[in-house]
Amino acid sequence: MQITNKFNLPESIVNAIRNDPYQSTGDISVTRLISPARKVALERAHYKDLEEDASEKIWSLFGQAMHVVLERAEHVADTEARFSIERQGWVLSGQFDHFDPIFGVLTDYKVTSTYAVKNGYRAEWVMQMNILAAILREHGYKVNKLQVIVILRDWSKSMTQRSADYPDQPVITFDVPVWNEEKCEEFIDERIRIHQAARDKLPECTAEERWQTDDVFALMKEGRRTAVKLYSDKDEADEALKVAGEKHYLDLRPGKSIRCESFCPAAPWCAQYQSKKDK
Repeated sequence: MQITNKFNLPESIVNAIRNDPYQSTGDISVTRLISPARKVALERAHYKDLEEDASEKIWSLFGQAMHVVLERAEHVADTEARFSIERQGWVLSGQFDHFDPIFGVLTDYKVTSTYAVKNGYRAEWVMQMNILAAILREHGYKVNKLQVIVILRDWSKSMTQRSADYPDQPVITFDVPVWNEEKCEEFIDERIRIHQAARDKLPECTAEERWQTDDVFALMKEGRRTAVKLYSDKDEADEALKVAGEKHYLDLRPGKSIRCESFCPAAPWCAQYQSKKDK
């Protein structure tokens, strides 16, 4: 993978991004296991040609820096350790941020936006943490609790006064559900089978995997640049147009595949995305 510098960022920052010491081991990592199989297979096939700009890796770099700082915390039992297990003929590896073997508490630290946690913890965090728990159990550890500590990179104190739904602090701790061992094993085996099959035949990414947004119908008025109102339901939009009368019209704003457009370096080689993009 090539790291570009389209915005002429300071060389020290770009070099820090390029010299990322992380190296995955085994056939697949936990992060890739829960990622779309098509995306992972395409990235693997075109790895030498992939490009990401340094500007897109800034928050990833920030997250790495945060992990280094947190190593100074007292009473750290096990930090930044990597373990692996074998399933379906593949070696699955995972790295956790912090594990307390005395109380069986597995903790992951994340740096993200306030928008990302507006509905609470994310589904992929539950998957990630439970897979890591399964790996730890196979190495003889007992895992009783899973928690994700989130640092909100864009938190604003002034926003707490403007919105009741806005987080009242820049650090949030989420306790995520602990799956039973049977559910963990079934999930891991199924995901590995999906990724193994993807190396022979690429599956289509689902709407959920593409972070697909819905179509929106904008009620517009002649001479006005912004929409009078937005509708997700076509029938409702049609009724609103009838009521609005002359000089009004509907503008269809097609939904977008957010991940494909902005967060998948393999998109240039993805026939599924390119076919939708050309429509």
